Amino acid sequence: MAEWIQSNEREKYDKQVKWCDLPSPALEMIYSFVSREDQVNLSLVCRKWSEGFGSPSVWKTFRFTLTESQLSMEMCPVMKFVRKYSSMFRHLEIHLFILNEHLLYTWNRRFIEFLKLLTSNSQLISVKFQGLLWCFVDIDTPTYADIFRAIANFLGSQHHLKRVEFRQCLFGYQEGVKLLKNLTENTGGSLTHLVLRGFHRDEPQDEGQHSNRTQNLPTFVDLPSLTTLEIDYSFIFENMFTRQSAVIETSKNFQTRILLKIIIFVYDFIKVEGSQRLTTSDWTFLKQLYRNLQVEVNFETISPSRQRAEFFIVPYMPITQLNYDFTHYSFTHANHSSLMEIDALCNHLLACKTNDHLVSLGLKWVLPIPDLSSSLLPFLHACKKLKRFELFIASDNRIDVLLESLLENRPESLERVLLNFSGREDEDRTASMILATKYVPLLESVGLNLRVDFNFRKTII
Repeated sequence: MAEWIQSNEREKYDKQVKWCDLPSPALEMIYSFVSREDQVNLSLVCRKWSEGFGSPSVWKTFRFTLTESQLSMEMCPVMKFVRKYSSMFRHLEIHLFILNEHLLYTWNRRFIEFLKLLTSNSQLISVKFQGLLWCFVDIDTPTYADIFRAIANFLGSQHHLKRVEFRQCLFGYQEGVKLLKNLTENTGGSLTHLVLRGFHRDEPQDEGQHSNRTQNLPTFVDLPSLTTLEIDYSFIFENMFTRQSAVIETSKNFQTRILLKIIIFVYDFIKVEGSQRLTTSDWTFLKQLYRNLQVEVNFETISPSRQRAEFFIVPYMPITQLNYDFTHYSFTHANHSSLMEIDALCNHLLACKTNDHLVSLGLKWVLPIPDLSSSLLPFLHACKKLKRFELFIASDNRIDVLLESLLENRPESLERVLLNFSGREDEDRTASMILATKYVPLLESVGLNLRVDFNFRKTII
């Protein structure tokens, strides 16, 4: 009777839960719990997998990247493996590196075949597309349409995705919108992490085109489980959030969402003229919608501009982490009046109340900063939540004043400081290294974790 009840309950459970929907634990965990006889059987299975492809690591992440030799084979071993085991895949990475032009046609054909196999056989947890822009170089329109259709159908077939990444793909804007729509319609309830880096090409649009093209753009209201968004400051980014405000304001079922972090990347090629930035009102609304929202902003520039800083960083934007990377200098801008000094950047951040939110600050500045202490310390003291500060500069001028100021009056919240200096080795640099060696233990004794690097020598701490 007990056996009948146990069997009946198991049948009932099997009907409720599909095995493909259950998480796949690592093989070594399963191996440690089973009997000796089952361990032997499991080893035999793993050996069969190993003979078929070379490793049973398919249980973790399958990486689809074809070498030139594999593309030259009539029967590609990777495709043979995919036909056998694609139903087991849970995490997928698709990488395309620059290939010889004569091999691109073969890669495109096998890529389409690969996606069709996964569309029929797999239910993934995560997928990453990397470098697809290279297969779009000099591609004919029918082949581009075939590749896009295969990607769209593949995404439409996946209902359990938690993480999706697009890096350096550069789809057309309209195609990018369609892919996002497929994601929201099919995985909106499960998706927690979305990366759109180099996702689409910004295309010139008049007012009529702008209105029509934003109508089909999904909003983050359609992704209720999303916790992290990593994205370029682009046309799609601007309009997904501005459209979201309109959608929620007209919605009767307003609910606080769970988005926790937005990671934004700003590059010099992102235009200011003609762009629609998110305003203070937009950020205030987003902060109300996402109560615990954190924003990380990453600037990369060869010519720091006050205009661009003021455009992308606006008052009351809840920036918790800021990384400003000015490590390469464009000599065409030498002595140009628009070149922003680091003091001007700090003043703008204070005017925007960025210091009220900032937890981590990273500055990489290729030009010398005449007075490190007076340029940076007032801003650091104004950041009441700042825990981590990193500074990479070309000169160690007056490092002793900076370290002495930190020792005498360090910002209360500051826990970790990394200072990295570059330049030619000389007697002054040697003296700076000796000074750093002296101050490190003193600052550590008052609770500050300090590291000083000189890139012409080994790390001295």
